[in-house]
Amino acid sequence: MNQISMQYFNLAEENYSKYGLSVIQLIQIGKFYELWHEPDTPSRQQAYSQAELLVESFMWSKPLEVVPSIEQVASLLDMRIIRRSLLQMGFPTYSLTTHLSTLLNKGWTVIVINELVTGKSGPKQRAVSQVYSPGCNLEECSELPYVLSIYFSQDNLLGITLFSAMNGHSIMFPVSWMDRDKVVRLLINYRIREIVIWANSDGDSEILINKIYNLLIGWNLFPSEPNV
Repeated sequence: MNQISMQYFNLAEENYSKYGLSVIQLIQIGKFYELWHEPDTPSRQQAYSQAELLVESFMWSKPLEVVPSIEQVASLLDMRIIRRSLLQMGFPTYSLTTHLSTLLNKGWTVIVINELVTGKSGPKQRAVSQVYSPGCNLEECSELPYVLSIYFSQDNLLGITLFSAMNGHSIMFPVSWMDRDKVVRLLINYRIREIVIWANSDGDSEILINKIYNLLIGWNLFPSEPNV
């Protein structure tokens, strides 16, 4: 693996930990943006169906189907994957805005790595120049997008925050786990494009994961796309 590939996949690991698994990382190679994937390497993204997650025994009894993000993106953008030492797909840099709109509307977070103009000879230097996420995309918005943050406390309280990057409007309030269904009446008034979940990792992780899934399903916020 060459130096550029190593940088790409090291940044991918870092960005997964920062932004979650619904991440697409594009790297500029000359006049193209490319998306790469190592063949025969387990994907960090997991594709699943809502019905499967409703059945607890299914969740823990067998591994979930794994679909590499490059295959999902190629299908979404109707593009071809080139199979070499790496799986690769790409498009001209000038078409980034068009494809961004499609990807963000499907719930992906897009990391763009650009070539740096240094004026020096030698290998090209690259760095993350922009992070685009569904809840913070300020272009082509016909209605205000909101980010929903949910904090799970240890005393069965939920901390709820709604925030719009478009106008800075925010709402914050606590709600007990017993009264969680009342929040649905509020959420239907907002276009929620992104969900951030904060939880204490102490305790039984399976119980916590089930609570998160049940809450999102009950609030009709379970993602229709595999990686959202």
